[in-house]
Amino acid sequence: AASEDVPADNTPAAMMAINCADDPDRPSAEQITKDLARLSADYQAASPVFGRYRLAELLMCYGRPKGSDFIREKVKNLDTARMLLVGTRGDPATPYRWTVETARRLGSSAVVLDNRGDGHTGYASSSCVHGKVNDFLLYGSLPPSGSSCPEDTPPDVSD
Repeated sequence: AASEDVPADNTPAAMMAINCADDPDRPSAEQITKDLARLSADYQAASPVFGRYRLAELLMCYGRPKGSDFIREKVKNLDTARMLLVGTRGDPATPYRWTVETARRLGSSAVVLDNRGDGHTGYASSSCVHGKVNDFLLYGSLPPSGSSCPEDTPPDVSD
C-alpha cells in the first residue's frame, strides 16, 4: 500500500482488533439475522445516545478470528526476551487477572508488576509504575515478578 493509504494513527483499527480478540463469542450469520432486531432494540433502550454505536462495535467482530482462542491454544512458554506486564487492580477495561493469566501463558520471560491503583493503564497514573517501566525500557532493569506499586496519594488541596 502507498504511504498515503496508511493512517498516521491506527488506534481505531487496533482497538477493534483487540476488543474482538478479547471476546471469543462469534454468532453465526443466521443467529445475527435472527437476533438483530431484538439486539438493536435492547441496545437502543439501554442507551439512546450510544446504543447503536456499541451494537456496531459488536457486529464489527463478525467474521474475525477468535484471537483469544489462538492465544489460549498456541501462545505458551515462549522463548522470548524478558518482558514487563503491568496490571492495574482497579482497571475497568482490563481485569488484573488477565495480566496474571497472560504472564502464566507466556512463561518465565514475563514479569508482572502489580499496580494497586485505579484507572485504565498505570504508566500515566502511577509514579511508581512510570519509574519501573522507564527503568525497564531505558536500562533493561526489571523488578522481581510479583512486585507491586502502591496507589499514588492525591495531593492535599485543603490548604
